[in-house]
Amino acid sequence: MMDDRIAEGILFTDQYQLTMAQLYFRFGLHETHAQFDHFFRSYPDYGSHKAGYCVNAGLEWLAAWMKKAFFGGDEIDYLKTQTGQLGEPLFANDFLSWLGKHGNFAGITMWSVPEGRVVHPNVPVTVIQGPLPMAQILESALLNKLNYQILIATKAARIREAGRGQPVLEFGMRRGPDLGINAGIRAALIGGADFSSTVGISHVLGFPPKGTHAHSMVQVFMALGEGELGAFRAYADVYPDDCLLLVDTINTLESGVPNAIRVFEELRRKGHKPLGIRLDSGDLAYLSIQSAKMLDGAGFPDTKIVLSNQLDELVIWQVITQIEEEAPRYGLDPDGLIKRLIYGVGTKLITSRGDSALDGVYKLVAVKEKGSWVPAIKLSETPTKTLNPGNKMAWRIYDKRGFATADLLTIDEGDPGGRDVLKMRHPSDHSKYRVMKRTEISKTEPLLVRVFDEAT
Repeated sequence: MMDDRIAEGILFTDQYQLTMAQLYFRFGLHETHAQFDHFFRSYPDYGSHKAGYCVNAGLEWLAAWMKKAFFGGDEIDYLKTQTGQLGEPLFANDFLSWLGKHGNFAGITMWSVPEGRVVHPNVPVTVIQGPLPMAQILESALLNKLNYQILIATKAARIREAGRGQPVLEFGMRRGPDLGINAGIRAALIGGADFSSTVGISHVLGFPPKGTHAHSMVQVFMALGEGELGAFRAYADVYPDDCLLLVDTINTLESGVPNAIRVFEELRRKGHKPLGIRLDSGDLAYLSIQSAKMLDGAGFPDTKIVLSNQLDELVIWQVITQIEEEAPRYGLDPDGLIKRLIYGVGTKLITSRGDSALDGVYKLVAVKEKGSWVPAIKLSETPTKTLNPGNKMAWRIYDKRGFATADLLTIDEGDPGGRDVLKMRHPSDHSKYRVMKRTEISKTEPLLVRVFDEAT
């Protein structure tokens, strides 16, 4: 049986972080303070479409992990068992003794763009300052915990935007990466999802879980001779005020919707108001139009229509576009119909289908010497991989309309908005630049806030 504390605690890191930490200790660098920047180089590219922003997420869970992670007796005992090629202990006793006393993140200070804020390439999302060995050991866990949540929060924000603000339900539990879906669901809720179908994490995060029923429920009643109508009546009997029926088990327009309407009429006679129907297959735009027309004709113009089945932002955009074009042909107001829709999004959200990993990196940018930060640069034959070194400030620049128009990195702490002319250069191609006059800038905002330190 797996020991979760060993697998998910301070040893939730890569081996080379530990070997580098020992090297720093051996050369007397273990008290040297360093700064690492966490940033990403490009937006998610889904193939047929590409993001133009990301949404930060994962920070709270990372900070909570950092508070609990430390090298205790069990971790030290495990490291004692590691040997090199010649069978000698890989980690020396004096280093392990040091880890036992100082192997925690109490000396780390973390700055970050707050969760839920938009972030862009090459601008530090997270900044780590602290003793070199522990700042190094933190790298792998930080990237693991932040990159995935940023990826999913971004996808959720795009889906919410494509759906024009209509409710989004996260349905991805069965398709996600084991328990990692809990992090994905949290990120989806930050990015734009309203609720999740997963019960446990919804409870932990303070959201009521949402869900209706599966095709299997209808199949059971069909097998017992009660048919689809019997299944719908049974569900309505148990949940008269929360009745939302899945109508595509047999035939959506010839069976599902007519049977749902019949049950809704029975509920109405008893003083209950049905919630709506769910469509999980077929031409979702066409079926939404026809279902809405049938529901309206039966006196249920306010019932919701939940759409599911391999949805993402592009599919949702296509559904809405088709509704706008076709609904008027059937005497329906397209805007009214669109405002009845709810989107149940699973696989393509929780896996970020099309781009399943954010290229977030964690790079050394400065070392503290004699009380001052000394820039540390990494050169590369690929210009986009050359670092912007040093202890930097990140600013968001707003234009006269109050819209964010640029993110800017500066070395000094002075507000760049106070300059008569602000010249901003591209992070990797210094021949490209942008000039803004003070009169064109309405506000400058520092992006990084302190979120973790010894007092946390």
